[in-house]
Amino acid sequence: MRRLRIFRNLHTALLLVVVCGVVAGGLGLWWANRTGMPDEWRAAIEQQMGRQGARVKIGALSYEPWRGVVAREVRVFADDACEREIARVERVVVQLDKTKLARGILRVSKVALEKARVRLMVNPEDPESDSLEVSDVSGMVLMPGGRRLEVRDGRGTVAGVEVEFRARMLGFSGGGSGKRKDPERGRRQELIGVVAREMARWRFDETVPPVLRVFVEGDLTDRSSLVARMTLQARGVERNGHALDEVSASGELNGHLLTVTALRATDARGVLEGRVDYDLHGRDGRFDGVSSVDMPKLLKVWFGMPDLKMVVFGGGQRLEAAGDYQLPEDGPPVVRLTGRARCESVMLRGVPFDSVESDFSWDGASFYLRDLVLRRQDGVASGKAMVEWPQVRVALHTTLPVAVYRPFFVGQPLELVLKDFADRDGAKVDVHLEGSFDLKDRYAWAYAGSGRVEKTRYKGVPVESAEASFSLSHHELDFYRGTVVFDYRDYGLRKAYQGPRTGTAKVGRIRFVAAQKMVDVEGVEGEFWAAPMVRLFAPPVADALEIYKFHRPPQLSASGRVDVTPGGRTALDVRFSTPSPAAYRFLDEELTLLAPRGRVRVAGPRVTVKDLMFDVFGGPVVAQLVHDGKGLLEGEMSWNRLEIPLIGEAYDFEMKGGGLLTGRVEFAMRDDQVATMNGKGHLGLEKAELFSVPIFGPLSPLISGVLGNRRAGFEQAKDGFLSFEIQDGILSSKDFQTATPSLVFTGDGVVELEKRDIEMTIRMNARGLFGVITLPLRPFYGLFQFRGKGPLGNPEWENVMFTSPPPGQSDALLNPPKAVRVAEP
Repeated sequence: MRRLRIFRNLHTALLLVVVCGVVAGGLGLWWANRTGMPDEWRAAIEQQMGRQGARVKIGALSYEPWRGVVAREVRVFADDACEREIARVERVVVQLDKTKLARGILRVSKVALEKARVRLMVNPEDPESDSLEVSDVSGMVLMPGGRRLEVRDGRGTVAGVEVEFRARMLGFSGGGSGKRKDPERGRRQELIGVVAREMARWRFDETVPPVLRVFVEGDLTDRSSLVARMTLQARGVERNGHALDEVSASGELNGHLLTVTALRATDARGVLEGRVDYDLHGRDGRFDGVSSVDMPKLLKVWFGMPDLKMVVFGGGQRLEAAGDYQLPEDGPPVVRLTGRARCESVMLRGVPFDSVESDFSWDGASFYLRDLVLRRQDGVASGKAMVEWPQVRVALHTTLPVAVYRPFFVGQPLELVLKDFADRDGAKVDVHLEGSFDLKDRYAWAYAGSGRVEKTRYKGVPVESAEASFSLSHHELDFYRGTVVFDYRDYGLRKAYQGPRTGTAKVGRIRFVAAQKMVDVEGVEGEFWAAPMVRLFAPPVADALEIYKFHRPPQLSASGRVDVTPGGRTALDVRFSTPSPAAYRFLDEELTLLAPRGRVRVAGPRVTVKDLMFDVFGGPVVAQLVHDGKGLLEGEMSWNRLEIPLIGEAYDFEMKGGGLLTGRVEFAMRDDQVATMNGKGHLGLEKAELFSVPIFGPLSPLISGVLGNRRAGFEQAKDGFLSFEIQDGILSSKDFQTATPSLVFTGDGVVELEKRDIEMTIRMNARGLFGVITLPLRPFYGLFQFRGKGPLGNPEWENVMFTSPPPGQSDALLNPPKAVRVAEP
């Protein structure tokens, strides 16, 4: 019984001890979590972690049931002095080796993180300047003993990228004596920062975030042995509007060399495949790849290339490139690359091309295109280009039609030149040029070269072919050493006179000076019609030249300046000559001029024809003509021994017996209207049948009948002279003179040139025997008077009462000269 009582008391005491122990343990745990575990533990854990190569400082240490020892506010440092902080962890679970702890030895066997937040310092020298936040960090670090370290199931999220991390390494030897200085550690951290910042600029598919898997192995005492193998998988990646459907990469970091052995990206257009390596020590690397993705956006996003304005890519693209790059500490990245690109269905400034391809190189400052080829169905352009922003230098050979170039010179003087071109069937272009332009200053451009066009039309003038050397800029357009072959198949003069189908002009120089708005013309010569040639650069002047209708292209030469504004500063000289006829309208009739030659001077709107010489109506003519550009025609003309029958045929009148006409006239008329003509001049007639004068008055017809000769009893006047004035289209003369061996004639009268009507009075003085015979017929001794009126070709004459002659005629009538000769003009 006593034993039973002792046993019961012992059981009760044991239960009380257990209860007290549990209560004391609970209070102890509460106190440990409340006040923290002893500093000796914290220092021991920090020391233990340091032996594994991690310099840490623990802010607080506590114990949680079912979890173990929890370290809070853990900071990781890059140096033994704990001055350069590289990471911060909010909460870490530390598992201690229980067998060692039972013997009083504190040893960390495992460190675990669950949904922790880690802050990595990108710049150890200045921790507060930049940092990288890693959220939802979980994983386990095993330290089974010795130098072995193993990281399992490490996970976290950086800039939207899920990172999976594993490691198997050898740590430092006891006391950290084996630790070596790692000069690349800062660069690795900086690289991590660069990659993280770059990733932060990208947007990812929220439903399937990118995954980066990293596995590290090696010996921490020899950092050169550390190898980190990585793979990346991402979908729906987008940056700056450039979307990639899928991105994958695999590579490794071995010592200071980072190598991406396989990089692959796809978008709606194609695939990019390549490889990249980067030397952390030299901060440089190389890359190569092949791409059929959207190249313009790719170049802009990956290499910082500027936008290609006014360029639209509509078809397939292929890029092959290889190069190297540098990442300076104090400057932007420097990229150098070479490769080849081909694009289909490209639109440049609204002009479509079937394909564009070229070899290229980029050295970070200059972009060089070699073997550049732009193809269309109607031509090809090939050459090379150098882009040194904003300057672009080009050398091209092109057979593309003129219309292709117009959008590239909008607002430039050359735009006006190109705008005036129009293609014809079979049109061809062949141009070689070299030059440069400024992408920021649309007025800074210049080209030089040579070109040839065929089957074209310029300002409405058909051209069979044209070729010239040129020097072009915003300030002047200079074409020199040129040849133009005109196509005259549809030209009115060729059709009218069956002229040649072409005409050729040699061009010394035609230069447009933009500041002066003037065209300089030098050394233009050849056999061609003047108006089409001048129309190429001065259509108003060409209109003035159309009145000279050469049957065949004359031999022409031209030089001077042409004003392309209404300022009237044109000064152009044109010389012409031809053995063929030319047509010219004068006094409402078109005359045929034989072998014309002369000089045309264009001064503003004023056109002066000097030294004009030609044959017409069987005799030579010399003339000077002036068109004032406002409808007024002035001139002077002299002619010698023109055949009167030919004149009568042209102007619809007939003079019996023919004859020759010599004279001179100065005139002015407006709008080619004869009724507006004013002027003055002289006329001399030779060998003309001016009058058939009856010798015996009324008996003359009778004598003619008896003798059987109608001219018997008549005396003819063959030579004559008069001076005249023209006013408002009416020609008047007061000093007409002619004579026969026995008679003297004077006269005065008017001719209405437009209607070709005449009204004239002729006075006759019969001397000697004729005066005696005619005495019974007139009250005045030997004096007779006749009046004619009607059409110039057939006036009606009548014998009228004699009246006193006007001043100036009396002396000539009553005291005639012994002989009258008509002077040569």
